[in-house]
Amino acid sequence: MTKQELTRLLSERLRISKREASIWVEAFFESLKDELENDGKVVFQGFGSFKVYTTKAKSLYNPRFKKKINITPRKKVRFHPSRKLLEKLNK
Repeated sequence: MTKQELTRLLSERLRISKREASIWVEAFFESLKDELENDGKVVFQGFGSFKVYTTKAKSLYNPRFKKKINITPRKKVRFHPSRKLLEKLNK
């Protein structure tokens, strides 16, 4: 599902204009991004949670150039589905 499809679905279900639904969708994603940027955790009961984690620094070998490469630590987002969602998917 894309943002456009989500906006259309939201406007149909709530009987609001697509422009207004688009504003709500954008506000939702901005709030989600803001919380994750601050290393927060976003939890939706019955759906799952998004959490930021940091990968470790590591050294790798590039066989093509025969050089050692240092990889810096990175932040990534992980999604953990709730039990209810997993049960519904695996019926």
